[in-house]
Amino acid sequence: MKFNSYKILVFVALVALAGCERDLETEGLSRITYYPVFKMEGEQWNTIAVGGTFTDPGMTATEGEQEIEVQVSGDAVDVNTPGVYTIEYTATNKDDYSVTDYRYVGVIDPTAAATDLTGQYKRTAGAQGVATITKLAPGFYYSDNVGGTAAAGVGVHFYHYEGNKLGVPVQLVGGSAFYCTDATVEVGVKYSWVVMNSGFGTALRVFVKL
Repeated sequence: MKFNSYKILVFVALVALAGCERDLETEGLSRITYYPVFKMEGEQWNTIAVGGTFTDPGMTATEGEQEIEVQVSGDAVDVNTPGVYTIEYTATNKDDYSVTDYRYVGVIDPTAAATDLTGQYKRTAGAQGVATITKLAPGFYYSDNVGGTAAAGVGVHFYHYEGNKLGVPVQLVGGSAFYCTDATVEVGVKYSWVVMNSGFGTALRVFVKL
């Protein structure tokens, strides 16, 4: 019995020592982490005509009650060149946790601005789901079913900025990042793109207007 009691005491002592080491390892760190919270000035999604003007209205971030620095990166907006430009904002708290948000600027060619892609489009393969395209501004649209799935789809914003070119920039949808590559349109007939997200394959998805 004495031998067993000795072993138990040694075990308890080791556990207590391990607990002390963990406390020392975490000494000086916050017991509560406040993740950065952004406040965006102006609009997140912007459209301007080629040759127009754009000034970044800015972004602020707070950690708890304290304002913290915001790092700005991404694209420099060229108002003379049609395209989709993404401005990236990152803020990091004192425990090195980072949060990122985005602002988008579509520089739209006059012909694309005058075009209307609204309507329903059916995917030609897979589940052959239907996507509804809604025009939100000149050259700026929303698809309620980016992948053409049979059930309720994932919605994304995109731009038609020039000729047959579409731009679907990286955007957070339900906490997951989505964007599309190889995005083109044949006005009044069809559009196509490759959905870039871990839940989707890399096949080109073609949607024909109904």
